[in-house]
Amino acid sequence: ESEPQTRAPDFSNDNPLETRNIAFFSTNCVEGTARGVVINTGDRTVMGRIATLASGLEVGRTPISIEIEHFIHIITGVAVFLGVSFFVLSLILGYSWLEAVIFLIGIIVANVPEGLLATVTVCLTLTA
Repeated sequence: ESEPQTRAPDFSNDNPLETRNIAFFSTNCVEGTARGVVINTGDRTVMGRIATLASGLEVGRTPISIEIEHFIHIITGVAVFLGVSFFVLSLILGYSWLEAVIFLIGIIVANVPEGLLATVTVCLTLTA
């Protein structure tokens, strides 16, 4: 707590976070004297249980990450389709094998959205 809290030896509540006769680790006595008994340590304390619950949460995929991944799959599919199409077309038109591969790589690389990261960052900043 940021403000001093009064404590007393009397049991006042079943909830350990609400009762007045429990002080937590690193509690300072700002007035008077105090004597305590350790009743739990480590993960068996209230703070230890809270830490265990907080660290045990599984992080799921967010809707925006699902949408971005879907968009990337579409862009990848289009890029590969166009690259293979132009590769086959360049072979049909009589270009050498090396030139056809250069077309393939060039078209796939050209379809990489360079501004995607900046666009997503700006959108997230504006909506926050």
